[in-house]
Amino acid sequence: MNAIISLLAIIYGYSDSEKRFLNQLPKEVESIDDIHRVHKEMKDQYDSMDDKGIISKFKRWNKKRQINKIDDNIDSPLHRGAKGEIEVLDRLSELSDDYHIFCDVHKQLDHWITYNGQRNLRSAQMDFVVVSYRGVVLIEVKNWSSGFYRKHDGIYPHEQVDRAGRVLWISLKSSWLSPTNPPVTNVLLSVRGNMEYDPDYKSVYVKDLDNINYFIQNRREQFSDKDVERIIGRM
Repeated sequence: MNAIISLLAIIYGYSDSEKRFLNQLPKEVESIDDIHRVHKEMKDQYDSMDDKGIISKFKRWNKKRQINKIDDNIDSPLHRGAKGEIEVLDRLSELSDDYHIFCDVHKQLDHWITYNGQRNLRSAQMDFVVVSYRGVVLIEVKNWSSGFYRKHDGIYPHEQVDRAGRVLWISLKSSWLSPTNPPVTNVLLSVRGNMEYDPDYKSVYVKDLDNINYFIQNRREQFSDKDVERIIGRM
């Protein structure tokens, strides 16, 4: 995985939601920031296109189809998720270069493990994992409205983070090199600040954009430089 290195945090990979969202749009949209510019350019091109003749009609139809791709996705949950992850990454990137930020982490164990009394957990996807001498912090981002949060009938966000944290913790363990059992701190990050701590998931902290960096920077020191290198290697 390639790293982007600066005086700020060291970033590995890219936002998963942004990649999936951009795959739904015309190829001219290379980033979320391009959407409104490309949308306007395409509409202007469409309005100026000739509609006489089969070839011209086809070109006009195809341009309209590209415009519709943007119209159909601009207010989608995937777009909101992508925007949320980008906002979080922008905030995390303000950390110093002592912090290594892994984006879109996928982990699969070589065996099923028991979760809540059932042997039903083996893999997990994580939006961000931050590694530093202050520990390992897993972050799941939710950019949900309060209404969507109340009505959501899928996996409970706190449980999603808890499950992912269990997978990450096991995947980072080592039987012979320190740290042999590095702890993982689980964070549910609510971009809109509308989610609360749930005592049924005691290992899941709930944070927002305003306090996530403070939370990470004020963890106690846990690892040496060599420990951090080894954990990065296990990522």
